[in-house]
Amino acid sequence: MKKLCIYHGNCADGFGAATVIRIALGSHNVDFHAGVYQEPPPDVTDREVILVDFSYKRDVIIEMAAKAKSILIIDHHKSAEADLVDLPYNVTTYFDMTKSGAVMAWEYFHPSEETPQLLLHIQDRDLWEFKLEGTREIQACVFSHPYEFEIWEQLLCADPQKLREDGKAIERKHFKDIKEFIAAAAYTDTIAGHEVPVLNAPYFWSSDAGHIMGEGKPFAACYWDTPGGRVFSLRSANDGLDVSEIAAKFGGGGHKHASGFRLAFDDLHKLADAL
Repeated sequence: MKKLCIYHGNCADGFGAATVIRIALGSHNVDFHAGVYQEPPPDVTDREVILVDFSYKRDVIIEMAAKAKSILIIDHHKSAEADLVDLPYNVTTYFDMTKSGAVMAWEYFHPSEETPQLLLHIQDRDLWEFKLEGTREIQACVFSHPYEFEIWEQLLCADPQKLREDGKAIERKHFKDIKEFIAAAAYTDTIAGHEVPVLNAPYFWSSDAGHIMGEGKPFAACYWDTPGGRVFSLRSANDGLDVSEIAAKFGGGGHKHASGFRLAFDDLHKLADAL
């Protein structure tokens, strides 16, 4: 039976990590599933499971471990730290908040090989450090491509300078649109007892829009509606609140300055109160 890789869906770091797994283990040896927080896992009965840049709550992991042959969890999200200790014997964890999921996956499966430059830029943005020259432009180019393994394997081999040049105009247009939309549509609302800027925006704008709005505020929130409820993306500045704690109040999680959660439409009345 094929191994099962569950990766962080709709995330460059998560898909980058999944691409690393595909390269390491072979495309014909692994099934892939895009994991979404607050959604149940796929069936793992008798499977060797690899979770990259993603994990479930502790009780879910224990239930999965009772059915799976083995589980390897490679994650770096702050909200997962407490859930990844004292787990069943067949669960192995690799946790490091100083690295991204994609870089951790590469180092785990390719320990003797140099990490591809693109993964280092993905990490640079995912950790919101921007220490590497050209990260924003390179990521803008990457985001212009679909989440398809064949394409991403080519991107991993591409010249970073070429990716950067291709991404310059995309990045300029991206921020122009976001800033104009914030000026037109942002408003203030109460989330978990905090008055914060809020914007109804698609997920591909949410991270940058949230960081722009979060400057000088406790945090900021973007949201979009799905058939399963309203998804909230929380962002805060370095001197802002730990949004992973805010997200956890609503069943979500993530990083200190970048987290999210989903609320059923019937539960939106709970949004204003600290639970």
